[in-house]
Amino acid sequence: MHKINFYSTILFLLSILVTACHHDNITINSGISMDTILVAKPPVGTPTTTPATPASGNVATVSDTVCFNTDILPLYVSYCGSSGCHDATTHKSGVITTDYGHIMNGIRAKNSSSSSYYTIINNGMPPRGSTQMTSTQIALIKKWIDQGALNTQCTNVCDTTSFTYAEAIQTIMANNCGGCHGTMPGSLNVYLGDYTSTKAYITANKTLFLNAINYASTLTTLQQMPPSAKMVNCKIIQIQKWIQNGYPQ
Repeated sequence: MHKINFYSTILFLLSILVTACHHDNITINSGISMDTILVAKPPVGTPTTTPATPASGNVATVSDTVCFNTDILPLYVSYCGSSGCHDATTHKSGVITTDYGHIMNGIRAKNSSSSSYYTIINNGMPPRGSTQMTSTQIALIKKWIDQGALNTQCTNVCDTTSFTYAEAIQTIMANNCGGCHGTMPGSLNVYLGDYTSTKAYITANKTLFLNAINYASTLTTLQQMPPSAKMVNCKIIQIQKWIQNGYPQ
């Protein structure tokens, strides 16, 4: 009898361990359209013109359209979806914030107050001690939701003649890198939260940095930055010009 009870206890404990280690399957919100909305958005300073309709996809011509691929996804990946948090591998608390479909599990189009993945920003997430989103970044997410929370994919989103730190680079770094590298000492001891630190790091690691943002095939997936996706070409050009011209402030 004692032996039976002993084995029963072992089996019970094992079942608890298995349950504790089990990750529930996360499904993409099936109630939304996954269609990509192509946006021909002219850079700052360029007159707005109505673009020709491409062979596939739709075109949104609203000049102030918030771009999911360049404005919203980098924020959710950098500040929430890093490794160990809400990426596809870890998916803490059953949340993934590294692609449109999963992000929409917590977003209600045109209803930011009912969008849990919006209302929680700086109210518990990112965690205390981590870099928090700025009021400008939060307002951008709200604007995207108010516009319908569409899967907008934009091109020509920046002016490549503007490449000083204050005009362009600071925002690019904050939006694409800030969640991991915006608070000292930064992930892997890489801090990119101010001009001096960003300049110092890139100067000492120029080849690696440029290869990372250009998604060089010689690097591993983990080394390519930002992790959400390669930045649009005009932003990469802005960074390259900033470096080539001596890091103007």
